[in-house]
Amino acid sequence: MRADVFVGRQTELDEVSALLSKARHVTLTGTAGVGKTCLALRLARTLESEFPGGVHVVDLSDAPGDLTSLAGMLADVIGVDRRPGVPVLEALVNDLVPRRSLIVLDTCDRVVGTAGILAGLLLRSVEELRILVTSRQRLGLPGEHLYQVDGLRPDDAVELLTILADRRLDGVEPAELCGRLDNLPLAIELAAAGPDPATTDVFAAAADTRRHSSMRAAYGWSHELCGPQERLLWARASIFDGTFDLEAAKDVCAADGLGADEVLDTLLGLLDKSVLTREEGECGVRYRMPGTVRAFGAGWLDLLGETDEMRLRHRDHFLALSARAEMGWQCQQLEWYRRLVLECANVRQAIEYCYSRPDERRKGLDLVGNLWFLWACCGMHAPGNNFLQQGLDLDPTPSPERIKALWVHAWVSIQRGDLVRAERALAECVAEDSHGYATAYVSQFQAHLAVLRGDVGEALRLIRNARVRHRSTGNVFPGFLPTYTVVATAMILAGNHGQAVSVLQEGRELCDSCGDQWTLIRLDLLLALAEHLLGNSAEAVVATHDSLRGARLFGDTFSMLEALEVSAVIAEAGVDDALAALLLGASYAAWTRAEVPPSRSPMLTSLLRTAKLRLRGRMGRAEFERLTGLGASTGLEAAVEHALRGTFP
Repeated sequence: MRADVFVGRQTELDEVSALLSKARHVTLTGTAGVGKTCLALRLARTLESEFPGGVHVVDLSDAPGDLTSLAGMLADVIGVDRRPGVPVLEALVNDLVPRRSLIVLDTCDRVVGTAGILAGLLLRSVEELRILVTSRQRLGLPGEHLYQVDGLRPDDAVELLTILADRRLDGVEPAELCGRLDNLPLAIELAAAGPDPATTDVFAAAADTRRHSSMRAAYGWSHELCGPQERLLWARASIFDGTFDLEAAKDVCAADGLGADEVLDTLLGLLDKSVLTREEGECGVRYRMPGTVRAFGAGWLDLLGETDEMRLRHRDHFLALSARAEMGWQCQQLEWYRRLVLECANVRQAIEYCYSRPDERRKGLDLVGNLWFLWACCGMHAPGNNFLQQGLDLDPTPSPERIKALWVHAWVSIQRGDLVRAERALAECVAEDSHGYATAYVSQFQAHLAVLRGDVGEALRLIRNARVRHRSTGNVFPGFLPTYTVVATAMILAGNHGQAVSVLQEGRELCDSCGDQWTLIRLDLLLALAEHLLGNSAEAVVATHDSLRGARLFGDTFSMLEALEVSAVIAEAGVDDALAALLLGASYAAWTRAEVPPSRSPMLTSLLRTAKLRLRGRMGRAEFERLTGLGASTGLEAAVEHALRGTFP
């Protein structure tokens, strides 16, 4: 950031200062333009009083690569008395020994090896010396402590942009602009310098070639530090959006000039040079390329003439991954959900690539159809609905991919409460499915629509047909097991609550044996309702809690909302009025935010209506509205916690 403007970084200043009090050598690393130099210089000023021998800053951005010249530059900065016949390193050490000093070696990137040798010699010779380094890669010395400098915190980034751009931000959303620039101080400064910060090209070539004159110059400096294979991987990996793993990097980026067995070492090289960042979680190690770094790499990919090839390889990788995920979902649901959540940005990109090319649209529908479990089961109903509708509109020619997309769209539409759209999708599916590929699914979701309308007889007739067909083909999920929800709902509507419990217990046992964790969420929810209607309050609470915990694991928003409503009904029946009102308010507000009507059974709708009337009668309209209003402001996650604890704050 500009020398006269310094925003935020207090946490970083405190942490690096504490690190220097214990470690003798600290290296600040991070991508170009992240503010390593500004942070080091600000820290140097704050630490002057702690180092009687002085704080000495030497800029190595244009330093020669030999050890003697580097030592000479540092000696000149310190003001060492260089007597004839005394080697510069000896004179430097003699000057530093008497007093505790801090040396800041700024911008070591081009002389990493030599700077490392100099730092090592000085640290071994001067006991009280501390060295702070800024570099896009480590020096590699024993005892070197790395400190990763990231972009500014969002609020600090907005403050910096506001200070620098002042009144030229009319019509600009500062947080969105800063996010696009990875909250990098240099990128924000360059954007703010233009007449319109929102449209300033921070990569545009500047009049001078200084490393901070543009993001192109800053990343060009990093590019020069990379070897040929690192440059190639930088360009090819820019095709990924968000994070990616080693498998994807090998599958997409290993081509001419870069073998699959060379990808890992090359990734590690880019990681060491702060081109990539590394993230580790439940699904293992993943790599991220910041947006501005991606933009620079994408420019090189265009120059190499490989953009179209990489986009196609990227699409092929995620199409194959979607097919594996669909198969794996049968018995490893939570594992695949967690993995696919990390791939959402890349999946979106692959779908958009297909939809943008007429000859690829069917593969786009194939990809979207394979990921039905994300759209129908894992809280991603809105993007799934959009992808399905867009693909169906773009490719109206009947095909197996389109037929599958139609029944998936019907399922998602039911989840979203759009029953008219669901019926239309099923009608199209029947008209186009001349070979009967989707007959069982059509019956299954027609039965679901019938039970939501309260037509028990029709629902049971249709679901019986679906179950026979699913069983004959061995389709356990998403075929046979979810049909238990329709059967049990129909029995509850018919007043056969005990029989519904037996059916649900049978379904739960099958889910356990097959590893179907998601259908278990829906069965537990219905079990809670049936047990409540039988007067078994304790069993109803246990089943509701099981459903809530499962829905939370999968990010299944709609199941969480229904479980909150069932919890409210149970709480009201137990005269826990405050908790019931809170949960009603929270669920109503969440349904409203989702901008979809609730897709619940007629029985639950009736129970909710009765519960609301009784609550208003017992506590009065004003108190009821106060508590539901409090629930509406609580938020979904907090409301789920209240339901699980069974307490009102």
